[in-house]
Amino acid sequence: MHSTGGNFLRHFVRQFSVSSSKSTNPKTAILMLNMGGPQNTDQVHDYLLRIMTDRDMIQLPVQGTLGPYIAKRRTPEVQKKYAEIGGGSPIFKWTNLQGELMCQKLDQVSPQTAPHKHYVAFRYVDPLTDQTLDLIQKEGAERVVVF
Repeated sequence: MHSTGGNFLRHFVRQFSVSSSKSTNPKTAILMLNMGGPQNTDQVHDYLLRIMTDRDMIQLPVQGTLGPYIAKRRTPEVQKKYAEIGGGSPIFKWTNLQGELMCQKLDQVSPQTAPHKHYVAFRYVDPLTDQTLDLIQKEGAERVVVF
């Protein structure tokens, strides 16, 4: 299970602020956070499992056992619902479009912090927050704006 909580983000921000000071390539990362949604029906089980086992989202008795059971039982029904609307959630597509347009505008109105690049990070489905934070750091952004 990937780390999704605020502790990971706080640790990243502390670590990022130290390591990014060495960068000579000014750019701004726009981190777009969301719960997410499965992009296709194959992702439904893992999406439900992450939700059902996240005590910040839902608290169940014997959650370690009951959460996976509920996710397994609900997967076929939820897959069918996503198939009816085109095979997956549109949240990734729309978040990317929003990010692209926002970065274009930011490059125009704030050239001193350009180039801007958006990154999508979801809590319950890929791209997961910790993976996206690793990518931002690897690409060497000087600053991160969390949106």
